Amino acid sequence: MSGPQFLHLQSFSRKPNKIGQSVQQVLDEAARESEFSMHVDGPKSPNLIYGMPPQRVRKMHDDLVAAGYDEATLKDGTIAKRGIRKDRHTLLTAVASYPLLTEQVADGSADRAEYERWIELNISWMKEMFGDRLVSVVEHVDEKYPHIHAFILPLGDASCSARHLNPAWQVKEEAEALARESGKPSKEAVKFGNRAYRARGRELQDEYFTEVGLPAGLTRLGPKRERLSREQWKQRKEQARRDGDLHRQMSERVESLADAEAQFDEDADQKAAEVADKLARVEALYDEALSAKDDAEAEAEMILRQAETKKAEIEQLAQSELAHQMELLEKETSDLQSERFAFEHEKQTVLRETVLRAASVTARVLIGVLTGNVRFDDERSELQFDDPRLAQDVEWLEIAQVIEKVVVLVSKVWGKLTGMLSTSQAEQEREQISEVLKPISRPQSGGMQP
Repeated sequence: MSGPQFLHLQSFSRKPNKIGQSVQQVLDEAARESEFSMHVDGPKSPNLIYGMPPQRVRKMHDDLVAAGYDEATLKDGTIAKRGIRKDRHTLLTAVASYPLLTEQVADGSADRAEYERWIELNISWMKEMFGDRLVSVVEHVDEKYPHIHAFILPLGDASCSARHLNPAWQVKEEAEALARESGKPSKEAVKFGNRAYRARGRELQDEYFTEVGLPAGLTRLGPKRERLSREQWKQRKEQARRDGDLHRQMSERVESLADAEAQFDEDADQKAAEVADKLARVEALYDEALSAKDDAEAEAEMILRQAETKKAEIEQLAQSELAHQMELLEKETSDLQSERFAFEHEKQTVLRETVLRAASVTARVLIGVLTGNVRFDDERSELQFDDPRLAQDVEWLEIAQVIEKVVVLVSKVWGKLTGMLSTSQAEQEREQISEVLKPISRPQSGGMQP
């Protein structure tokens, strides 16, 4: 499964906007209150998938606004607190829609697992972005396409400004302030801020695609937006599915590293249990000596002296053994902690370098297709490389099957294009495309050796 995806962020005030939307209307529509659900045929109660239901969000919001205030400096210099205006945007919402029909992702369907993974990725991404301010996520399955609504409150902000929770809005205000400080008129400063808002909004969609859409096997844009033919769109969706599979494989490798880390912790626990067992045995010996003392009361003098001597020896042995074992445990704990930190650093480095290396090698392969240094053999069953190092990198990264169809597609398109161009024009096109790919083909770090 693959298709386009989107995320829509919007803030609301208690005062309705031009189309009648307000905090109450948005939350009641999410809760499927009858007054605000007339646009849905057969409305169903939403599925709560994170946090609290919309009705509790409403109460939490109202309590937050009632306690909020703005500070104003009066003419005499004193500071006065004023209540939050009704047109202040005090609730931020996020809506994410899935590109399959609702019946296609119903329980028991073939696409259900991928849909549930998409929901998990959404919640993880929103928690990372908004933290504790994300208070609720609900799912609607009573419309044509399944979608989720998330609600974010400006917790910890006395001014209750939800707009400032939107990263794009933050950039807009910073850009406007910078423009005014540089002497630009108010109208130009606003235009400057709006451009910054749109640019940050596009970046936000790209970030959302990287963290949610790509791992879920979705595409960044739809076919009409990119003016793709039906066949090109099918190829794009298939590529998105492959990219999602590759991302999941990399995630599984990272999880295997995490399992290894957990094994380190388990070994440390086992060592601690062994030390505790030894201490228990020492205590048992001590108890046995005391018991022997009581049983041998008839020979009190001799047994007492022997018991005291034995007790001193045992205590000295116990203390010595305990000190030795504690020293060993502290050293093993320190070593395990150092190995854990090194392991975590290596895990992050391997993941980052693998992604950069895969992108670099793919770009080098595409450049090789354009220059003729990468091609299929006579039976078109295997790629051939003039550059042995490139062939080695492709084999080491295990991406030959992933890039074969891309090579076929690029080869066909390049063949058709060069057939319509003169030699000089074709060479110019090759150089321009190669220049675009060169920055990607160069790893941004020291790289990894197979």
